[in-house]
Amino acid sequence: MQPIRPPSLPGNLSWLALAALLVSGGLVYVLAPILTPFLAGALLAYIFDPLVDRLEARGLSRTTGTVLVIVLAGLALFSLLLIALPLFQGQFAEFSQRVPAALDLLQTRFLPWLQQTFNIHIDPNLDALKNWLTEKATQQGADWLPTLQTGALAIVGVLANLLLIPVVMFYLLKDWDVMVERVAALTPRPWINTVNRIARAMDQVVGEFLRGQIAVMATLSAYYALALWAAGLNYALPIGLLTGVLSFVPFLGFGLGLILALLVALLQFADWTGVGWVVGIYLAGQVLESYVITPRLVGERVGLHPVAVVFALAAFGQLFGFVGVLLAVPLAAVLLVALRELRCAYETSALYRGGYNAGSLDPAHAAMSAPLPSQPLLESHITSLPLIHKGKVRDIYGVGDDALLIVTTDRLSAFDVVMPTPIPGKGEVLTRVSAFWFNKLKNIVPSQALDIAPESVVTANERDQVTGRAIVVRKLKALPVEAIVRGYLVGSGWKEYQASQSVCGIKLPAGLKQADRLPEPIFTPSTKAAVGAHDENIAFDAMAGLIGADLARQVRDVSLALYRTAAEYALTRGIIIADTKFEFGIDESGKLVWIDEALTPDSSRFWPADQYQPGSNPPSFDKQFVRDWLEASGWNKQAPGPVLPDEIVAKTAAKYREAMTRLLG
Repeated sequence: MQPIRPPSLPGNLSWLALAALLVSGGLVYVLAPILTPFLAGALLAYIFDPLVDRLEARGLSRTTGTVLVIVLAGLALFSLLLIALPLFQGQFAEFSQRVPAALDLLQTRFLPWLQQTFNIHIDPNLDALKNWLTEKATQQGADWLPTLQTGALAIVGVLANLLLIPVVMFYLLKDWDVMVERVAALTPRPWINTVNRIARAMDQVVGEFLRGQIAVMATLSAYYALALWAAGLNYALPIGLLTGVLSFVPFLGFGLGLILALLVALLQFADWTGVGWVVGIYLAGQVLESYVITPRLVGERVGLHPVAVVFALAAFGQLFGFVGVLLAVPLAAVLLVALRELRCAYETSALYRGGYNAGSLDPAHAAMSAPLPSQPLLESHITSLPLIHKGKVRDIYGVGDDALLIVTTDRLSAFDVVMPTPIPGKGEVLTRVSAFWFNKLKNIVPSQALDIAPESVVTANERDQVTGRAIVVRKLKALPVEAIVRGYLVGSGWKEYQASQSVCGIKLPAGLKQADRLPEPIFTPSTKAAVGAHDENIAFDAMAGLIGADLARQVRDVSLALYRTAAEYALTRGIIIADTKFEFGIDESGKLVWIDEALTPDSSRFWPADQYQPGSNPPSFDKQFVRDWLEASGWNKQAPGPVLPDEIVAKTAAKYREAMTRLLG
């Protein structure tokens, strides 16, 4: 039997991908002058696609929703122009009338003050400048005709592009989902999970940035316009709008807006009070933008550093002109995700870790040969802290008002019954593996773990009960469901599939075999049973009824993301994660938090990749030895459980330790 390895690109296909990237860049460079309306329409279609999806979900056809969105967006833009253009025209006309007075002020007051104070002599010939401008404006009038013709053609081109944008936007927005499905259908099947995960990550980063940045621009425009108007500054609206709109380039909107506002303030106000107000408004706006508005509306998860944004805009603008500006930030976000993937691949590689080779049959003896604890812990007895709850495997104690101590014992639960025989070292394995996954997957969802040593919250004579097997966590409100993700057809899912060709009510393709990999991982929640009771599978709608539709969707999406990422990594370590369960809680702000354990042999079904064969139930890195022995023993699966033989205990302990060794290296 051949070991399963992560899919990789053939060498010639890698070169083809590089060639395609270079050809695409060359085409963008050559076609840049005509690409502007198409790229602008594509970006707008991408931004408004979620809104059209919502309208479609409410019963409107895709075409009707697309037309409605485009019409509303056009009306909003037209209304803004109707309000802003006359005001811009009037205010800039007034500004142009003040320019001569400003030049006189410069020549009669500022330059003499500069000479008297700093002994700097500047003698601009403003009269000569005026005469030169007049001469150029009146001579060679016949030469204006080609300029006017060129300008007219340029105006026609701009108008054509402006009219083309909504046309491109309409067709792309109407067929957006179809185009995405067609592109996805071309993905090679062995890469489908990886490609889907990366595409979702890119969509999340680009979508958050674009939609969030539009909200930032609108918020800052309103802030600066209203604040400058309240300070009594002329031209408050155009300066405020310009500052907000240009904020998509870090510090450009702030810097240019501040310069314009200061120029107007120096001309308008007789003393320095008004100038001070303008400076204060812009300093406060920069603080709000950096620490409140951008983090809240764009999100710190995007991870694009301001310097990276400035460089991307400058580089792409230099290469492709205005088209490059349109492409800069989305491509920078895509490159960010690509770099994250490369870093993850490097950190999980044998070069970086020097760890387990998935194709090797030799055990990683570093952790395997470590001695097991001489005294297994069946039950903890910590009297210095109040006991909050005793679960199937974990004992939970209170630490102050807002923290808990979770002690993972060596108890083993099978068929929802706790066995009377402990598995030596099991608690230590589960704790180490959970800590590993909590840290590795923290970018997907935060965990409840706190950076507090368990030994520091108990008395000296109780430390041996917590060392290596306990963590201190935040006290959270646990959700009353278990989030189960299945990637392979096995166990109770296989039995149900044989009877109904479905798992937990989810229809699956015909012809699947036992232990077959599912086309896509499926989410099958269940109730959370008390000790001695049995968990019950429930439909997604029933889960939504328990915790709310929005939270249920978040739990489902986070669970699938955790499983996909963990399964891909585990495969590089010689382990297939067939299925797993997660538990979540809610913090005081309503944010979803990962609790309990994380992708351990207790909460997951781990298979050795080199022994996997569809059509049969592969061996497991967990309590499968115990399950098999219990099935053959004639036990009625009711409490109390039977005493386990020493041989079964030793084999199970070795499997737990091997799973940890392969995953952690």
